[in-house]
Amino acid sequence: MNNVLKHLAIKNLKMNKKRTISTIIGIILMSALICGTATLVTSFHRTLIQDAINENGYYHIKIESITDKELEELKSNKKIKNINVVRECGYAILDGSKNEDKPYVKLFSMDKNNFDDLKLELLEGRFPKNSNEIMISNHIKTNAEVDLKIGDKVSFEIGKRESLDNIELENSALYSADNEKIVDTKKYEFTIVRNYR
Repeated sequence: MNNVLKHLAIKNLKMNKKRTISTIIGIILMSALICGTATLVTSFHRTLIQDAINENGYYHIKIESITDKELEELKSNKKIKNINVVRECGYAILDGSKNEDKPYVKLFSMDKNNFDDLKLELLEGRFPKNSNEIMISNHIKTNAEVDLKIGDKVSFEIGKRESLDNIELENSALYSADNEKIVDTKKYEFTIVRNYR
């Protein structure tokens, strides 16, 4: 029975050569279209992921306001591959800032791995070796128009932003000169050793 069907199929293909050739061409084109579409979708997906990494850094989740105990619990979780800790040190007035909507700087503490994973781009200088050295963002020069250079010594009174009725302000809170203050300040002096974007 199989041989009969095979013989009839071959005979039918030979009798209708034009239709057979057009069917083969159609199958080839359809296969190429499916492969091309799959490749395009995969490539677009990878590009979106890489853009997100380049823009925001290489991490999956960001947790704010975490206690040391909660951090230790996360570090002991075997399902978590890597944890980067970025500590917020506080805010300080940036002397000479021309940006009236943001006359302060926000200081962070992190190690070199965090810097690399956040995809911060080195413009010049080196990574700080101790707590008396600091990196500055190029944003200070381009946005606040304060020309700080590597080797400059800077002094900051670092504290928390609070409203006049003593409520700590969120990071996203817009600056309002008449309605906020920086409190619990402590003076620090740093040497600038690196400029990044």
